[in-house]
Amino acid sequence: MKKLIVVLGLLATLSACSDARQKLADTLDKEVMQIHDEIMPQMSKVLAYKKQINQKLDSCQNQACKDSLQQISYLLTRADEDMMQWMRTFEHPEGLDTAEAYLGAQKDAVVKVKAEVEEGITAAEKFLGIK
Repeated sequence: MKKLIVVLGLLATLSACSDARQKLADTLDKEVMQIHDEIMPQMSKVLAYKKQINQKLDSCQNQACKDSLQQISYLLTRADEDMMQWMRTFEHPEGLDTAEAYLGAQKDAVVKVKAEVEEGITAAEKFLGIK
């Protein structure tokens, strides 16, 4: 009887740990998707601003203007490419064993992409006199 109680206690403990890990994985997954969902509407701005910046680049009269616009174009290109790369490689993890580490790394990666997108948009808007 004592062995049965010990086994049931262990099973209950393992179940509680598994539930907590699942909740953490679910929370991380939601956070990653929320950040992704914040970035996606901004991607149309990234592409539109990149087009405008590249058009202005053709009409620059001096090297300082060209350098500034090339830097902004680079920021926008990098933001777009990094977002597309992140979306191509992101997968929802199957098991709890790797979910926490994977989703934590993905959260860090998508936060970095968000910062790149915001940096590119801010630089373009400043140059274009928007906002």
